[in-house]
Amino acid sequence: MIFFGLNLTHPIHQALRLTVGSLATVGLLGPAAIAEIIPVGFDEVDLPTLSESEQATLDTLQSVRLPLILSEVSPDRSTLVVATLDRLSQTDWRVKFLDLNTGELIDSIVLEYEVFSPFLPIQWVDNRTIRFVQEGVFGPWDLVSLNRDTGIVSHTTVYPTEEESGEILGAAPDFSHFALRVYEEEEDVIYLVSLRSLNRIEVARIPPDLDIQPPSWSADGDRVVFVTSSVEEWDLYERTPYSPNLLDPVNQDALGRTPPADNLFLQENQIKVYDLSAAEPLLLHLQATDDPAHMLAEARLNPAGDRLLVKYLEPSQLTGREFPSYLYPQRSYYQVLDLAGNALATIADPALAGPLENTGDFIDSDTVLFSSVAGTNRHFFTYDLGTSSLATLPLPPGSVDPESWAVSSDGRTLFFAFSSVTQPPEVFTMPLDGSAPPRQITQLNAEVAAANKVQVNPVSFATRNGPREGFLVQPAGAPFPPIEEPTVFWQQGGPGFSMANEFAVEVEMPFNLLPNFGISVLSVPLAGREGFGADLYRLQAEDNNFGQVDIGEGVDIAAQLVGDRWVRRDQLGVSGCSYGGYFAAQAIAQYPNVFAAANPQCSLLDAFTEWQLGYSSLLSYLTGLTPMEAPERYRRISPLYNAENVTAATMLFHGSADFLQIDMARNFHDIIESNGSSATLYEFEGVGHSIFDTGLQRIAAQLQVDFFRRHLSPTTDD
Repeated sequence: MIFFGLNLTHPIHQALRLTVGSLATVGLLGPAAIAEIIPVGFDEVDLPTLSESEQATLDTLQSVRLPLILSEVSPDRSTLVVATLDRLSQTDWRVKFLDLNTGELIDSIVLEYEVFSPFLPIQWVDNRTIRFVQEGVFGPWDLVSLNRDTGIVSHTTVYPTEEESGEILGAAPDFSHFALRVYEEEEDVIYLVSLRSLNRIEVARIPPDLDIQPPSWSADGDRVVFVTSSVEEWDLYERTPYSPNLLDPVNQDALGRTPPADNLFLQENQIKVYDLSAAEPLLLHLQATDDPAHMLAEARLNPAGDRLLVKYLEPSQLTGREFPSYLYPQRSYYQVLDLAGNALATIADPALAGPLENTGDFIDSDTVLFSSVAGTNRHFFTYDLGTSSLATLPLPPGSVDPESWAVSSDGRTLFFAFSSVTQPPEVFTMPLDGSAPPRQITQLNAEVAAANKVQVNPVSFATRNGPREGFLVQPAGAPFPPIEEPTVFWQQGGPGFSMANEFAVEVEMPFNLLPNFGISVLSVPLAGREGFGADLYRLQAEDNNFGQVDIGEGVDIAAQLVGDRWVRRDQLGVSGCSYGGYFAAQAIAQYPNVFAAANPQCSLLDAFTEWQLGYSSLLSYLTGLTPMEAPERYRRISPLYNAENVTAATMLFHGSADFLQIDMARNFHDIIESNGSSATLYEFEGVGHSIFDTGLQRIAAQLQVDFFRRHLSPTTDD
């Protein structure tokens, strides 16, 4: 499933710099009607918008780093291999050993030099030596062994002597085999290569447009499972006016116009399990067309290689559409199968209904660990096959990293990365039986934690479509419920993505940005969000709902905020990036008297242009029609064509190289300006979708704080 998503950016300790444009005008922006398009770069005069002490606080907050667990736990349970990187840029990769007893991150030159793109998890040969596979510098495939004490490294480089290109799909836990995809003109070939004999066997041939997931292996490397699926072919950054058409299979699936028997995305989705010790390696073959005809999303073998965990995706069946949409599912569930294909258990708990943001894997032959979004938390769950019970691990509100965890070899202890609005990212540990709460191991972001002065409380509101639950982030010490407190209503990119409680300091997700500077942030997932069941998830695409249903729910919440005196109308703002930017722009265009100030970022503004040059399938799914069939509907869901209604003070952030074209943002700005309302567009030069640049993110943060401080007046006298 494809979304108007968002990228993260990263701080740099340098002075705020703006290029071109009137610096006097920028510095004096206020509630009066002002319109300006201001390119932002690195070459001009400093223009700070925060005090020196506040800039220091901002620098500290934006220095937050993410921990990533790269390895299994060492046999003596003393060490993990971890990487740390900037949250804002997802770069500055630093690989270290983590002492699990002291929490110390131990520098290692050999780790920093050798570990750059490993297939995870990194394995321990013994308590001193790790081994992993990665794309090699001197050959296509590299098996690396590294001794932490001696610093000695061994490379086994594997490459074909004949000309061919391909990619590693994965390696067995015991490094006995590689799985490779070799690119061919008509069909790509999937091979399993023995590192003992260097023989390779062909296990599959798949069309070039077929996607194949990294394989899952048994502990001894003898059994392996692959999942293949058909994927939409397009490049996000190479759009043309000729790319979409009504009869594209992906558009026909999105519109619900393809019978299942003719749906290639269903027909070509399958799971194959191979036993490499058998004369006939193919052991089990599952097809998505099997009853029920649900998509096969992922598959995991248990360590013994005799059980298979399969994630299924139930297609969306929307009102008025003849056939299901398989590329846009509405719900997920799991089954545990034996290798004859018999179901041993079906796990259909609402906490795992997803469908996109949950995953599971065996931690022993009878236990599965799941990570999933439930409500506004991303937590861990364990399933015991013997008792058929799903248990929630006792975590506080917040978010685990679903790709950053490890379990001790005895299966008793979990190590994982976790963050929340009040807890910067760190590595924690807890017993898997839930008998004790999590214990923090690292102090990676201790300075960030000391600078972070916020509080968070759960909230609930009534809307026209039922209750909606979220959380309010306030400056530390503020009264709750608030009393006439400047607040920004925030929405995530997507649509579809969850809105979970996590530590975030970027302007695209300002949970820990704005409240540290006096402005509260309200996060309430609305129609179309994951974590609240299939009905709410698909509600945005039902009937004629897109561009209206979640906007209306947000307006209902705004009315309650004002009615309960949590805010005055002149204290209420709205912001978000990508689909969140669309929400902000559509809200101020459709309901001009609700929000006093808006900061749409990297926003979808013109549905006509987006269908022609971008995600035609997603818009087809969300609307049920194409712009050729329903031009009035596409006009109504496009903020651009209602921009003359905007009265809210508006500050737009948009990258000059965003795939959501900058021209649309300029036009949106110009229409607001021509109507006499306050509008400023900051055009971030050379930046793509969201402010993906270190220095520019720091600039944007100061502009965002300054904008909402001036336009969400804290007293009735302003």
